[in-house]
Amino acid sequence: MRTLLPAQALLLFVALALAAGCAPSRVDEVRDDRETADGSRNFADSIDDQRLRGRIIGHILNDRELQDRSHINVTVFNGVVLLTGEVRSREPGRGLARFAESQDGVQRVHNELVVADLSSVMARSRDNVMQSSARTRIRMLREPEGFDHRRVVVRAERRRLYLLGSVTREEADAITESVRRISGVREVVRLFDYRD
Repeated sequence: MRTLLPAQALLLFVALALAAGCAPSRVDEVRDDRETADGSRNFADSIDDQRLRGRIIGHILNDRELQDRSHINVTVFNGVVLLTGEVRSREPGRGLARFAESQDGVQRVHNELVVADLSSVMARSRDNVMQSSARTRIRMLREPEGFDHRRVVVRAERRRLYLLGSVTREEADAITESVRRISGVREVVRLFDYRD
């Protein structure tokens, strides 16, 4: 019997991850007024997001309770903060969300932290493959005309795809449709700021 080489196994894993599945979606609608006339992000906002993310991560690194048996991802786009991952009890996660909300430049905080055991390496790997697959599909979108994939950020956590960014409703629908069939995706959560 022939065994798979590591590269072949990885290729097979990625191919299976791209296979079609189906997932429901959740929508959180907000209007965005922070963009340039053509809908692109300005450079200063990008730098502000990086600084904001750094302050939140710094808070995590300085909080022993958040460091102990927690797995937290911080995603920021145009001042919208998404917290995902696992914490060992509810209060540290709520405290982190309150800290994030108190920061200058924060428009909104989506606290999607769950009280649970830490996710396995395999589960995180699966999420990373789903996230990469979603990014690739979004980059390949050609419709609607004028769509710019750089206005969208994807985070995968616990088989959910979180979509942040600034898009039209038509673009949001096209993005959701393109990623919801990625194998393993249980749900697509739309946290977009709508330009129309």
